[in-house]
Amino acid sequence: MKNESADFEKSREEDEVFFEDAFELAGHGRFNHLVLLTSGLILLNVSMESVGMSYVITAAECDLHLSSEEKGLVSAAAFIGIISTSFVWGYLGDRLGRRRVMLPALLASAAFSIASSFSASVWTLLVLRILTGCLVSASSATVYAYLGETHMSSRRASAIAWGSVFISFSFITLPGLAWSIIPGKWSFDLLGMAVVPWRAFMWTWCAPGIAAAVLLLLLPESPRFLLATHGPDAALPVLAQMYAWNNRATRFCFPVKKIMSGNLGADKVGGFAGAVKNMALMFKPPLLRCVFISHVSMFAVFMISSGLYMWVPDILNNILKNTSEDSLTICTIIQEKILKQKNMTLLSPDHACTADVSVGVFPISMVMGAVFALTYLAIGVFINKIGKKTLYSSIMIVCGFMTVAAAFVPQGAAATALLIIALCSGCSASILAAVAVDVFPTCLRAMAMCVMYMVGRTGAAVGSYLIGAFLNTHCLASFNVLGLFTAGSTVLMIFWPKPERIREKMEQLGLTY
Repeated sequence: MKNESADFEKSREEDEVFFEDAFELAGHGRFNHLVLLTSGLILLNVSMESVGMSYVITAAECDLHLSSEEKGLVSAAAFIGIISTSFVWGYLGDRLGRRRVMLPALLASAAFSIASSFSASVWTLLVLRILTGCLVSASSATVYAYLGETHMSSRRASAIAWGSVFISFSFITLPGLAWSIIPGKWSFDLLGMAVVPWRAFMWTWCAPGIAAAVLLLLLPESPRFLLATHGPDAALPVLAQMYAWNNRATRFCFPVKKIMSGNLGADKVGGFAGAVKNMALMFKPPLLRCVFISHVSMFAVFMISSGLYMWVPDILNNILKNTSEDSLTICTIIQEKILKQKNMTLLSPDHACTADVSVGVFPISMVMGAVFALTYLAIGVFINKIGKKTLYSSIMIVCGFMTVAAAFVPQGAAATALLIIALCSGCSASILAAVAVDVFPTCLRAMAMCVMYMVGRTGAAVGSYLIGAFLNTHCLASFNVLGLFTAGSTVLMIFWPKPERIREKMEQLGLTY
């Protein structure tokens, strides 16, 4: 059997082969595992940089004199940076290449992130976190295009789902690191700045991004991107490298020597004018419906998952520090805390600020991360069995109603459990990415994913700020609006078109997948 396979491959060495057939011959193995690890580390870095401030704002409250509104702004800063530059990075990703954009941005974002830890005022911190978000934006969605394009079509959805599992690791590692660092009472001087635990904690976020940058040095550009922008001769060496890594052979053993070029005219329209022409296709049928549904849905996903998550450590801290023996809802606990602070201010206007973080916040947050990890793993297992749209809608409906229920349950432990389930909605972002990546052609894929995640991060920023602004005054309404909007957004999935029809129409225009 092995000899027959070898003879078959040898007989085709001088034949022209379609790109998808050549991709299948490249196989699946060590190369794909390294891509998956690298992409996972990038997603871990993006997640840690995006939501890590949720563990800092309480600890830094006194050092930086943060109000509730300023906490909301600082929490949303990274999202603001991601939002403001996603369109630019999408263009550059489709123009210059996925790897070429992500590699320098990962290193630069680490530098700005470390610089932000030395901020002496809330506005300096805000500006530096926004700049960090601008650089993180380069990888936040481009990585999905890279991950999808380095896997054969039949494995694309599961690869994106498995890569997204790394996002859940951030919800385990962040509280774990915070638990070991933030409660410390130590400090030391560095560059004229007194480094306290919460500042040192911010340095740990950079490690996954730096590791991913090192691994990217070993990996090539996406073969599908090279096919679309430089033609089959540029893509062939990458496929040969994939074959060599997956089969423990040399590139010269790759059985394909030439790839059929096909019609690449539409993809190879050069310059900014060509990019604008291609982008215009996103806002015309048949892609317009896909853009609207996927972008609104991603807004809903991030509004509840990331927007609410930024405040969960603060909410948990309030629950754990509540000394009342009565069964109280989350909103009642928050109201009592505000009333207590007002009374303290009236009785003693000069009372010292205290920013103690209850140690119990950290193990609960780690349990939350473990639940996320199990949810991501379940998605990786069942995404092809249940169906992407069905799985996505089911998760969002359940999480939406759990958000509403969490505000009404008069018991801290039960409310915490419901909040953890509600935040699992963030796991459905990977499903939505897998749904969307199938319908956008190669020359638009990075742009489409970047814009979609830009809209998603807008939802996160809006959610984080609105909760910060209204949690103290309209707590119950905040939870109800978030939950019902999340569950209701799944109605849009009914109108999602069949990917085969979209691909057929776009291929008629000469665009490749």
